Amino acid sequence: MGGKAFASAIDPLSTPRMPPAIYHSLLSHYLALLANFFDHVASPIEAPEKDSFGDVDIIVSQPKVTPFQPEQNLRVINAERIISSKPLYSFAVPYPGLEGSYVQLDIQICPLEDFEWEVFHKAHGDLWNLLGSSIRPFGLTANNKGLHLRISEIEDYDRKRSLVFLTADPAAVLDFLRLDTHAYKQSFDTVDDMFEYACSTRFFRPEAYVRDGLKANDRKRVTQRDLYRRFVDVFVPHRSATTQEDISAPVTREHILEEALDQFARRDEYKARVREWRKEREELAHKQVMKGLRKAQAFRR
Repeated sequence: MGGKAFASAIDPLSTPRMPPAIYHSLLSHYLALLANFFDHVASPIEAPEKDSFGDVDIIVSQPKVTPFQPEQNLRVINAERIISSKPLYSFAVPYPGLEGSYVQLDIQICPLEDFEWEVFHKAHGDLWNLLGSSIRPFGLTANNKGLHLRISEIEDYDRKRSLVFLTADPAAVLDFLRLDTHAYKQSFDTVDDMFEYACSTRFFRPEAYVRDGLKANDRKRVTQRDLYRRFVDVFVPHRSATTQEDISAPVTREHILEEALDQFARRDEYKARVREWRKEREELAHKQVMKGLRKAQAFRR
């Protein structure tokens, strides 16, 4: 929530941003504390060059006590207030040494099968916003469930139904995008290092980041996300002017479709989804034709 859940409430609490020393101290404390309640506890790798933090984000899975009720089982957190928006729970905990002020502690409880992907996908701040713009033209989408491909003939009519799940295995995703796994597991020293990493995917094309051609969601990110705007307005233009992209074998959406279906063994599911969609469209078209004929017959009478 960016640390604003309690500050923007009807009865607001003061939740000032934290300097790195306080943030890391609290993060270590709550990671250790929550490990008493959950088998799996982690915090996504932070974006580089942050000089302050709005909240503390922790992802957990597999409660050691069942049934688990956050409002009751986490009383040990000593929170002044809690906002529940399942599966995310925001706790207002005391700000060290600053009486009357609080820190927003966000705890996301997720199923074990989603835990690794959640920690992976939320790492490095805006990195997946950048990568998303690169992979989208090739029919790929990464969301909170994993990497998907989009069926081109369906997506304009029904975005959700167009998605075919490929994998939620972080290593497999990085391999498919041709991104360095070791580098991803580390914190980037600088924002430019993260930008350069985003450009290292085989799907990066500078033209995907030209302002005039941005999709609606990306235009919104430009106005709301400082790092995304810096990438689009400064980094990519400068890199394009000084770096020759090596695209020895042009890749098309159709090529990536075939590769993904084979690599992730999703061809049968893809064919079934397309077949079902086409059948529905044919039936709908037939109904519309018959409806038109009935109207014409009624008009002649």
